[in-house]
Amino acid sequence: MTVKYSFCRICAGKCGLVVEINDTENRIESIRGDHENPMTQGYACIKGLQAGELHHSSHRLLTPLERQVDGSFQEIALDTALDRIAERLRQIMDHDGADAIATFRGTQHYANTSSFHMLSSFIKATGTRSRFSTMTIDQFAKWVVDHRLGSWGAGRQGFADADVWMFIGYNPLVSVQGINGFPALNPLKRLKAAKKRGMKIIVVDPRQSETAKLADIHLQIKPGQDPVFLAGLLCIILKNQWHDKAFCHQYVDGMDTLFTALTLFTPDFVSERTGISAEQLQQAAELFAVQSTRGIAVGGTGPDMAPYSNLAEHLIEALNVVCGRFLREGEQVANPGAMSPRRDVRAEVIAPRRGWDVGQKSRVRNLGMINGEKMSGALADEILTPGDGQIKALLVAGGNPLNALPNRPQSMEAMKTLELLVCVDPYMSETAQQADYILPPTMMFERPDLPLLFEKTSFPEPFVQYSDALIEPPQGSDVAEDWYIFWALAQRLNLPLKFAGIELDMSTPPTTQQLLAMLLRDAQVTLTEIKKHPRGAIVELEPLAVTGARSDRSGNCFCVAPSDILEELQSVCTEAELTSAQFDGVDYPFLLTVRRSRTVLNSSYRQMSFAQKRMADNPLWMHPDDVAACALVAGERVSIASPFGKISGLLEEDKTMRVGTVSICHGWGGNGGFREGVEDDHVGSAINDLIPADQRYEKINGMPWFSALPVRINAL
Repeated sequence: MTVKYSFCRICAGKCGLVVEINDTENRIESIRGDHENPMTQGYACIKGLQAGELHHSSHRLLTPLERQVDGSFQEIALDTALDRIAERLRQIMDHDGADAIATFRGTQHYANTSSFHMLSSFIKATGTRSRFSTMTIDQFAKWVVDHRLGSWGAGRQGFADADVWMFIGYNPLVSVQGINGFPALNPLKRLKAAKKRGMKIIVVDPRQSETAKLADIHLQIKPGQDPVFLAGLLCIILKNQWHDKAFCHQYVDGMDTLFTALTLFTPDFVSERTGISAEQLQQAAELFAVQSTRGIAVGGTGPDMAPYSNLAEHLIEALNVVCGRFLREGEQVANPGAMSPRRDVRAEVIAPRRGWDVGQKSRVRNLGMINGEKMSGALADEILTPGDGQIKALLVAGGNPLNALPNRPQSMEAMKTLELLVCVDPYMSETAQQADYILPPTMMFERPDLPLLFEKTSFPEPFVQYSDALIEPPQGSDVAEDWYIFWALAQRLNLPLKFAGIELDMSTPPTTQQLLAMLLRDAQVTLTEIKKHPRGAIVELEPLAVTGARSDRSGNCFCVAPSDILEELQSVCTEAELTSAQFDGVDYPFLLTVRRSRTVLNSSYRQMSFAQKRMADNPLWMHPDDVAACALVAGERVSIASPFGKISGLLEEDKTMRVGTVSICHGWGGNGGFREGVEDDHVGSAINDLIPADQRYEKINGMPWFSALPVRINAL
């Protein structure tokens, strides 16, 4: 038995792990959190602790599969599969152009450093503009706000010295997602330590979430009303002149216009719409803007999957802007990025650029592009709509778009319509089940890696860690590292690849070690030094202070009140409700919200035994008072109907829910990735079946309204 050290690459938590290996059988025997890891300090969630099953499960695919004429799959050698895929890609590119080939990055892809960068190289080499990802179907509003409001070059104030932090529809104790500065590395321990030193916590959530239980102020808001709450909060702050006047004078345009628009959101109006009392609203405003000087407001999937998500995120960041919650010239940068090149950090506004207004427009709904990506909410339409630019082939890396997109029946039709669907996936996900080719990759403990992606925002201090491959791929398997698949396809298509600025030799594949060395060639800490720290280490770097603005950016300002924001504020204010309780004469008395689970990650791992023991179904959570009022019985299945579809779910009581609100996890549906013997919906229904693709979405980015959905609940 050998003990080795690594870190988890399932989510953004990057938890340090101690892994016991049975060398004789090339098998993981046990995993525990590494208490010597200075970032996660022994914490690891159930998924990471059970990662041995992920590697050795009978549900894992070990050989590429090719769809046959009769719809069945047959094993095929990897090289043969790559040859055939490349041939079909070439035919499509020659006949329909590069944009007919689309790529979709899934959540798992972001946790694989070498593959992430190789796919970027492959996309650039093909010339396709049909790039999609889970980002544009999840917290997409964060990209929109950067383009519409602007952003700050030096970043927001950090968590380490904050005296307040506001979590809006964001529950990091379950999601373990670090967003805009919160270090989701052993999040409970960090939150408790912050409270002990005096930091105050404000949580805005319809549920008394795990994070809300630590809050000094918990505002149990009605779902979908985040923009109303935020507008009211900002109105109080501006009316009382609690904003950072000097910062706003120098860096903000539109303050008076914004305040005029916000005057409609009086405390009484906000209270009626949100269910938050005027006293609570005032208390939250004073705590954030008067009693505190450092710390920010952060939104999660709560506001970002609900109606007016772009407006909600704009108001969240406008709150940070008017209170001046950014690093200023002369302040020290907490993490300059040990595994990245040293770069100046400037106290300057990066001006709004409204990327969706320029460049290519979608053939459907006239949607634009943001940060080089198209809108995933319209992916199915892009596949199904004939004409120039129609997507004919889709390469999916580490994702399951069939369970992520709205209107699941339409998405299913789209996947079946494709001339070529290729999934890089270790399991038979719902999307993979529709694929022409499934290419199983190596798993995380079978490849070397670094926690390089998002290192400056994930880690509160300069941190390095290296994990070598701990075990070999299973004997007799024909798997490949994800990056190799894209390199090999480029080679067969005679496409040159540039990786991290370096032209690759297309006659001989590089090694993963070589790719990591390319990525770190200008890093502040060398790869040789990083390899000395398999358990991770905080490293000392030369101090980096924020410097002044560049001359060409010294006059840039945040735009807090663009015309489309004013229009959205007016719409939100004048609508009787953001979410109507009646459609075509039928009552929908409950509002359904989405939530996360510690047991699974979005659509992943539902078929694993550890998940089946803890969460075999996708239950509908409901307050006990609502259960009684509806004469329902916990533990029995109920129907969940929206104006657009119907599913069923196992009813569970949850006293943390707001009365009138129900919740269910997103990412479910289908057969859960079981290889055989399980019928669809056996392991939980898909909320996507309740969501239309061409209605109830954000105009700028096509983001569907997954949350705050009117539903009715009935016994089956």
